[in-house]
Amino acid sequence: MRQQSVPIFIVTLALAIGPLEPAAPVIGTAVAKGAFRVDNAAVTGNATLFEGAVVETRAAGSSMELASGAKVSLASESKGKFFGDHMILERGEGQLDKAAGFRLVARGLTIQPETGNASARVGLAGAARVNVAAMTGSFRVLNSYGLLVANLAAGMALAFEPQGSSAPSRLTGCLEKRAGHFLLTDETTNVTVELGGPGLDRETGNRVEVSGSLDAAATPVTDASQFIRVSGVKRIGRNCVVNRSGTAAAGVGGKAGKTAKAGGAAAISTTTIAVIGGVAVAATVGGLAAGGALPGQGGGSSPSISR
Repeated sequence: MRQQSVPIFIVTLALAIGPLEPAAPVIGTAVAKGAFRVDNAAVTGNATLFEGAVVETRAAGSSMELASGAKVSLASESKGKFFGDHMILERGEGQLDKAAGFRLVARGLTIQPETGNASARVGLAGAARVNVAAMTGSFRVLNSYGLLVANLAAGMALAFEPQGSSAPSRLTGCLEKRAGHFLLTDETTNVTVELGGPGLDRETGNRVEVSGSLDAAATPVTDASQFIRVSGVKRIGRNCVVNRSGTAAAGVGGKAGKTAKAGGAAAISTTTIAVIGGVAVAATVGGLAAGGALPGQGGGSSPSISR
């Protein structure tokens, strides 16, 4: 009888212990000149980062060197959650460098590089605002559904406010017709869309402001990211020239200049506001600072986007 009870005891013990949880992978290191917190634990100097680690800075900023080669810097009084291929900015401002294969997520928006040496600064402002300044390389900004809402070339700075998926689209640019399709590249976001609706033919070649709604069931032509059913067309100017340089039209895109004040976008001109993919987008004059200390370490407040 004893020999029969032994294997039963062993099986019961194994079931009680259960499978061991796999350890979270190491994704990099965090370094700061001062105290900061990692997963609510106080740290001074440096710390190892594991998948899903939450880093919070205090008076000093912190720099994260990730195994992927990307470098992420957080300004003072900022917070981010780190993973092997992305970081979620939860508070404050930060900078992304050597960003190949790495992306930054902020308030449902995804900021991802198109080139390996790209660098950008991203900051949260107010209850819904996200400021993005591309310093080197180019970046794409996607909404929470993965729809392209902006292309940023080096030197551009834009402010974003998610409006909800049902928000009507409003875009401005030169209306052109290619192979029977109406296309418009928005001057603020540098995103090309296909348009459908009445009144477009007579405005071909003019600078117009269009309003309408996204038609998710329609497939846009190759050059366009989405299809907009137009409900209104307003002519702004005649005989415009289509800008194919990959940057915002002259006088439209804000520059991430070194003279800009850190910690908050400059005044926004309501004439530059676009609404695309449920996100309001505006060019910022000066944008986030492109040199010196990380953004978020200066004063200033950010105005809300007018609608």
